[in-house]
Amino acid sequence: MKKIFAMLLALAMLLGAMAMAEAVDVTGDWYCTEMIQGENSFNPADLGLKIVVTLNEDGTAIMDAGEPVEGTWTIDGDTVTLKEEGAPDTVMTLVDGNLVIEQDSVSMVLSREAAQGFTPAEAIEAAAIEDFNGTWEAYKAGAFGAYVDMSALGGTAGLSIEDGALTVHGTLFSGAEGQTVTVEFVDGALKVSMDDQGDLEICLLEDGTLRMNMINETMTVEIYLRQAEETPAA
Repeated sequence: MKKIFAMLLALAMLLGAMAMAEAVDVTGDWYCTEMIQGENSFNPADLGLKIVVTLNEDGTAIMDAGEPVEGTWTIDGDTVTLKEEGAPDTVMTLVDGNLVIEQDSVSMVLSREAAQGFTPAEAIEAAAIEDFNGTWEAYKAGAFGAYVDMSALGGTAGLSIEDGALTVHGTLFSGAEGQTVTVEFVDGALKVSMDDQGDLEICLLEDGTLRMNMINETMTVEIYLRQAEETPAA
């Protein structure tokens, strides 16, 4: 009898644990921390976007992508469904502790903590010309306060610098790959005019990276570069 009772008790504990595992608490705030389109991944904070979904215990929901919209939510297993009057349902799936929305060709990952956006370091005003020496590879690009990884642009960019002589590399320098120019060193920054590429101004930043401003008549594009292990191909 004791053996049977122990077996029943173990079974009850197992079923209870399974029930607790199924009853996932999804109430609270969920922040969009990643947007995926094809092979590219974007941090919404880098793009100046803040998307928050709040699931309240009473079944109401607030979806805020710049303007709060009220709705309701239900959960069935790993699927959370948001309902908003006059709009199609939004379906979110629990995956590895996150909520994932598949919408058109974009996947949005929502997490419990908000994403941190890219914050460039400050420029070093007293940099010396030899501080720029080395081979540099671009990893981030920005314009108008929004930033994306270079991989999302479908191209590469890099610089080789040696005591004021600058060689550009990569597919984003159309028509100038492998071109070497002598730059002007002014107020701790490297400056050069590159015809079709516009004016370049390169600053050394406090975290050891470079910011290259590509300036033309209509806009300024910021390219951020870090030390590369190998010289990039032209």
